[in-house]
Amino acid sequence: MDTVALDYSLWDLTVDQYGNWATVGDATPGDSTGPAMRMAQDVATRCLTWYGELYYDTTQGIRYSNILGQAPNLTLVQNSFTTQALKVSDVVQATADFTFANRTVSGTITTTDISGNSSQVLL
Repeated sequence: MDTVALDYSLWDLTVDQYGNWATVGDATPGDSTGPAMRMAQDVATRCLTWYGELYYDTTQGIRYSNILGQAPNLTLVQNSFTTQALKVSDVVQATADFTFANRTVSGTITTTDISGNSSQVLL
């Protein structure tokens, strides 16, 4: 299974050497990161989506309206991100670890899929 590849510095779409949308995953020729990078990208995409933002499935995403505008409850934030990560197909284990400093929440989401591939997303 493949997914559209993202520019890791911007988490935005990128193109391959032929000008087509680049892909990453199990079937991508010459892809050294394979399923782990696909899983990381899918987790990041899902966790950066506002709840209700997806046109065809408004039940996906993080309820940022419950998080933003106040000092965050890190337990709520970590639980929200872990829950979304576990909704990505093939992910069987997810752990969100965030910190709050200088009005900024940052951290990582570590995931493992059914084949034992691990990935880490920095947010």
